[in-house]
Amino acid sequence: MTLSEEQAKEKAEDFEDMQLYMLIACITVGIIALSFLCCICLNFTSLKLAIDVIDASADFLNGTKRIILVPIFFFIVTLIFVLVWIGAVGCVISMNEIEVFPLIP
Repeated sequence: MTLSEEQAKEKAEDFEDMQLYMLIACITVGIIALSFLCCICLNFTSLKLAIDVIDASADFLNGTKRIILVPIFFFIVTLIFVLVWIGAVGCVISMNEIEVFPLIP
């Protein structure tokens, strides 16, 4: 299969357009990366402080293992509450036909 001259020119133009778009994308990503690097360099003390805070938090969590049970406990309580609520809603819906009263907002 051979391409006609018009098809070959069209493919070449599409390829050149794609190269231009990729060049623009690379330049844009490079500018974003350089601005991110500048933000990191200029705010290094804040970054170091944040890392120290995270390190202290990790040490605290490592020292108090029972604190991990709190979210699990509240998840179980919430799950029980939602299951009871779903049952109650099912009971209320099955009682009567629901009517809208215009006087009640």
